[in-house]
Amino acid sequence: MSTIQCIFCLEEKLPSKEHVFPDSLGGLLVIHDVCKECNDKLGGKVDYHLVDHGLMQLARFAKRLKGKKGTIPNPLSVGKSIDDPDMTLRYKHTNDGTPETLYVVPNVIPNNDGKYRVMVDASEPDKLVETVNKVLNRNGLESMTKEEVFSRAKYEKIENPRVNIKMELDMHSYQKAIVKIIYEMTYFWLGKDYLNDKMATKIRNYILSNELELDKLIGNVELVNDKKDFLTNFAHSDSHIAMLIKNKNRISCYINVFNNFHGSLVITENAYLYKNVSSRFLLNDTKEKLLRECSLAEEITRKSDEFSKNWIKD
Repeated sequence: MSTIQCIFCLEEKLPSKEHVFPDSLGGLLVIHDVCKECNDKLGGKVDYHLVDHGLMQLARFAKRLKGKKGTIPNPLSVGKSIDDPDMTLRYKHTNDGTPETLYVVPNVIPNNDGKYRVMVDASEPDKLVETVNKVLNRNGLESMTKEEVFSRAKYEKIENPRVNIKMELDMHSYQKAIVKIIYEMTYFWLGKDYLNDKMATKIRNYILSNELELDKLIGNVELVNDKKDFLTNFAHSDSHIAMLIKNKNRISCYINVFNNFHGSLVITENAYLYKNVSSRFLLNDTKEKLLRECSLAEEITRKSDEFSKNWIKD
């Protein structure tokens, strides 16, 4: 197998398969210009913060996108019952994302009168006996038989349980993963000459560093939220898009992931070095498993035609 120049460490090494948009997010575009060492390192250090971000876990759960371990993340797995704050509930689903059951997590709650409230799921009666006896033994009391425990147990069926689930969303670490996608998309469009660009060096150094702030780069990365603009009109919740935009001496690259995260960076201030490069557009449709690339002008025309047809129809 022949070697390649890795676009991150710039050393001559064996190639590996690199998904520009992470495979776990339904990424279809693949390049082979990243060495295995950098691929593994950046996968755990950089991609992880995007792939396992709370919003991305919700998207992967809804779209049933499996990770490398073949499972679908479940960000809604554990929460507190709204009707009974002492009750912790676990929402289980199969590996393919099919809802399975709502499970009561075993819990022991001490009361003010020195007694204890023991909660277990009805599907595990033996767990109730085990838990009760652990509490008794811990307090120097004799164990109870199964019959004694069940005689004091109360079975309760909750119709339409309501669950309160708290999620903590990272607001910074995911940014580097978006920048990494921008860098790889830029390399895909501009080629090997881009590796020597001054701006490429800045972006590459940022990706490989421990820095989170984008101070030395020109652009921004953020949550889309309600910040809809001209560029977000090209995206939808089942796709990732990328754009290469030429504007005089600058070329910028815009990335949008599931219309949840987006970012735009100036990737060079020397557009004249890339005379044969025009503004480009790429769509990675995760639902239809479709990868489509064209000029940005063609995509704008297609979008305008689509808007006109919908307007006439309405």
